[in-house]
Amino acid sequence: MPALPPAMVTYGWCRSAYTVVRALARRGVEVHVADSSRFAMSRFSRYCKSFTRLPDFYREPQHYIEALGEAMTRRGVEVLLPGFEDIELVMRHRDRLPPVRMALPATSDWAVAEDKLDYLAPVEKVGCPVPQTWVVRDEAEVAAVARTVDYPALVKVRIGNGARGVEIVDGPNALKRTVEQLVDTFDLPPNRWPIIQRQLRGRKFKLDGVFSEGEPVGMAPFEILRCKGAGKFGTSTYRRSVEQPTVVAYATAALKALNWHGMFNTDWICDDAGVPHLIDINGRLSGAIAVPYEAGIDLPWLWYQVSAGLPPDTEMQSQAGVHVRWLLGDGIALVEHLLTGQARHALGALRPVP
Repeated sequence: MPALPPAMVTYGWCRSAYTVVRALARRGVEVHVADSSRFAMSRFSRYCKSFTRLPDFYREPQHYIEALGEAMTRRGVEVLLPGFEDIELVMRHRDRLPPVRMALPATSDWAVAEDKLDYLAPVEKVGCPVPQTWVVRDEAEVAAVARTVDYPALVKVRIGNGARGVEIVDGPNALKRTVEQLVDTFDLPPNRWPIIQRQLRGRKFKLDGVFSEGEPVGMAPFEILRCKGAGKFGTSTYRRSVEQPTVVAYATAALKALNWHGMFNTDWICDDAGVPHLIDINGRLSGAIAVPYEAGIDLPWLWYQVSAGLPPDTEMQSQAGVHVRWLLGDGIALVEHLLTGQARHALGALRPVP
């Protein structure tokens, strides 16, 4: 059997990147790690072949790309797996990197998926449910929506990560105030003002997966049982793998419509009738990528295979009922709830099973 091409995983400080490093090394891949922090978690793993410290890609994006290319050449890397939010930078500057194999979507497809308004039309067109959404461009339109929307409602910036730039509002005045604050905070022009959405409050799911040229390679749904924020809001801390064929079918249709290529993760919330609605698409690793991995779907390996041009192992099956808990996240939630006087939610973070 020929040797597997060496890989580099970036953003090595976060738990999602560590899952990739561990998964690939266990398959026999030589895995190199890169990050801007000398204390990156993956650096100290026995699965890490080498570590390269890079500039901070937020502050020095051009230097980051230059240093990343030099590191790949120096380490003999043939496959690049961007570990988290640097994926867009890599995508937009792939021509400045040395010849390397990657599975990343086209920049145009990425841009649609990342925009919380732009992806709605193409996925709804293929039958994937999405929340009722209002577009506003000025104060008069905000006021009109504020009089008609059911509360609580959501106000979302169009480009954001996780719960950042997403606010729950409980009345017309709060809605108007929140839109104004987000416009000021992010300096948004009228054509990029936040959107307003109906808040869904049913069961919450995630689905992580890998596509190859618009076709699914592997996907795994799991249920969100607890989050750092109250009411299952914010980053999830406790999850359970599930069988959710409806979510899988909707996700397949949605990602096909976007001609997806590479890794992705999606968020879903059910309405009162139990119908799951797609509420977010992220074209990168999920912080909960360990859930599918522990349940039997090795998505890092599938992503690597698609990136390297190897035939993917499409016969993997996910086992339902596997629970995965982020203990540090629960600890952070406990402290935050105590500091804000939410004792009931603080106690909830201590429970092993919600």
